[in-house]
Amino acid sequence: MHKIVICSAMMIGPDGDLLMVRKKGSYYFQLPGGKIAVGEDDVTALVRELREELQFDASGTPLQFIGQHCTQAVNEIDTLVEGRIYLIKLDAQFTFLPQAELEEVQWIRKDNWQNYQLAHLAAEFVVPKWLSGDF
Repeated sequence: MHKIVICSAMMIGPDGDLLMVRKKGSYYFQLPGGKIAVGEDDVTALVRELREELQFDASGTPLQFIGQHCTQAVNEIDTLVEGRIYLIKLDAQFTFLPQAELEEVQWIRKDNWQNYQLAHLAAEFVVPKWLSGDF
């Protein structure tokens, strides 16, 4: 089985909502972020991915590592994904428009997250942390 390593942002708005994205051709919502390119560290990769996907400049934003999780990828066959997750707390509510390979960007709430089909990494690791209210 193939394994990919990604860096993703758990972006929390001022009202506690969680930002999720859906790629073109996928049914699954996941965190913004993506694969680490050769020669990149986690932060460099995440800043690049957020700029590409959301037109968001995270270069001066505090990034807090909250953990990593390995699970089955939803958009690649016979592939494990190891996600390295970084928390970004936003002081203002942003409206993001999908860029690059994204089709949809949604702020999900604690009272409606069950309405979204979530990628395994989000369902198994991110959403439980978010719902616990530790942030």
